Amino acid sequence: MKRAKRHVPYVVSSGNVFRDLRLPNSDEELTKSSLLWEISEAIRARGLKQVEAAEILGIPQPQVSVLLRGRTAGFSVQRLSVLLGRLGKSVTIVVSDEAPASGPARIPVVRDSAGLVARLTRDLVTMHAAQSADYAPARARVSGETTKGRRSITRKKK
Repeated sequence: MKRAKRHVPYVVSSGNVFRDLRLPNSDEELTKSSLLWEISEAIRARGLKQVEAAEILGIPQPQVSVLLRGRTAGFSVQRLSVLLGRLGKSVTIVVSDEAPASGPARIPVVRDSAGLVARLTRDLVTMHAAQSADYAPARARVSGETTKGRRSITRKKK
């Protein structure tokens, strides 16, 4: 006996399960869930118990439990980033001139285990600081500024 082929309807994912489920603030929820995954992985990799993690994170143990169960309500992207920092992880936000492909801007979370993005960012910041340091004295000479404030170029007549 031959089985009848069934056609199972499906929808191709947009890459954001929260958008696919038509939940509000889907891009923010995707970012928070990615940060939350990094927090749980850092806790697991260090072999921490919830009480130990709570001490390091500076939050009560019940909140650690809530986080480890995947609940992001009550936690902002900024707060989750701070918690990652307390676990020894670096969070870098990259601003690009490239417009988002579609819809509102979103913050993608990318794992940078080699530290490449952090090193590039540090190098760029150092380079811009050096350029600014070279620029500041020249600007002060041209405009008559001093290090303690602005000085007018016009002088009073005696």
